[in-house]
Amino acid sequence: MACEFICEGCGKRAPAEYVKHGGPGWFKPSSWYQRQDEDGPQDACSRECIEKIAKESGKTGVVLPF
Repeated sequence: MACEFICEGCGKRAPAEYVKHGGPGWFKPSSWYQRQDEDGPQDACSRECIEKIAKESGKTGVVLPF
């Protein structure tokens, strides 16, 4: 089974990464950003898209410094 992520800022699609350690499962591409709140996850392919999503949703455009 394969899975893909779709950026909520620009619509870009990328295949998910299957990770065996830490509980097997599908995860966002390692270079992408993701946050989750009561509305569910928000996926972004770049910092620019984080800001676009934040502006459209009224949420903060927070990025952890690592």
